[in-house]
Amino acid sequence: MTLVSSELKEAVQKLFENWSTPGAKTVGASVAETRMIGPQSSEARWPNFKVISDEPKSAGGMDSAPPPSTIFVASIGFGENVIFARQAAFKGVEFDSYETKVEGTWDRKGIFEIEDANPSITRLLIETRVTTGAPPASIAELLRLTHRRSPLTATVAKATKIERRLYVNGVEVPV
Repeated sequence: MTLVSSELKEAVQKLFENWSTPGAKTVGASVAETRMIGPQSSEARWPNFKVISDEPKSAGGMDSAPPPSTIFVASIGFGENVIFARQAAFKGVEFDSYETKVEGTWDRKGIFEIEDANPSITRLLIETRVTTGAPPASIAELLRLTHRRSPLTATVAKATKIERRLYVNGVEVPV
């Protein structure tokens, strides 16, 4: 079963056509408003849904939701998934499954500036696993496009080292 539906293909083609039109208004903001709802937990709300974050009990939280750093790296994975699906639909490449694992490495001492530690994420490992009948080289090319075109990945790439791994049908493929 392919995840590239005819509806996705049609929607992506329409986006491309609309955004390619000279003078098209394509710049917009992504907005999230958050509020504290507990000792270490926060809530972001939009009209139709909400996202909660919390810290583990060892850090004074209730361990009721993922911590902000985990939500941050998950959002990079979410963004890569969306852009890959759009690129695949646009290029006519079908795939049956697509998974992205994002691992961010950072020094927790930085939260308190212990030993002048930097709290920034200093390395991201993005590991992608795809099941498909398409040639591995075409998946690798789609992934290179995804890495360049995902707004979140493009933003963090300016700030930290990103390492990548791609597995197509269980076999590692150079990216």
